[in-house]
Amino acid sequence: MGRLGEEVETFVRFDDKNLWISMATIIFNPLFWNVVARLEYRHHIVSSLFGGPRKGCVFLALTIVGLGFFRDWWFKVACDSQPEWPFLYDNNFLFLGYSCILIGSMLVFSSYWALGFYGTFLGDYFGILMDSKVTDFPFNVIDNPMYWGSTLIFGGTAIVKASQAGLLLACLVGVIYKIALLFEGPFTRDIYRQSNKTV
Repeated sequence: MGRLGEEVETFVRFDDKNLWISMATIIFNPLFWNVVARLEYRHHIVSSLFGGPRKGCVFLALTIVGLGFFRDWWFKVACDSQPEWPFLYDNNFLFLGYSCILIGSMLVFSSYWALGFYGTFLGDYFGILMDSKVTDFPFNVIDNPMYWGSTLIFGGTAIVKASQAGLLLACLVGVIYKIALLFEGPFTRDIYRQSNKTV
């Protein structure tokens, strides 16, 4: 217990403000798009402001992408401002890190390809519904591939940067996405159930 405590204290600096800002952006992003999307579904606020559901969805998509870049930037800043973890200096870990980034990127981009723009960026909350459930790759391999692919990218980046703090943040990404799915999944299924479509 003592040795483990010393190791965490050595390689994760909890007095680093960049670590906390990165955590805040990781928590904020899914919270933001879930709240805004539900407000849109119930009250059509975004589509009213931007002149229709498609324009509103484009605005939300641009906001999500912008917030994503902001979160990713703070993640890298946090990793760089933290001590490196010598345990991860081994070339096998470097290979593992780049493999995680590659596999994660493949999952994210193939998800976008399969879902299309509106399917990716919560179009169903704007009334832009899919005709049927997407079962093509990567959805035939793993549920919610975009979220888990993104988590893999964070984890792989942390390994490449030899950052124990980065691994902690990557775990937080996975936990936050898992929590978000507890709300998103049932709500999205309810949208399609009410529209008499099955997705």
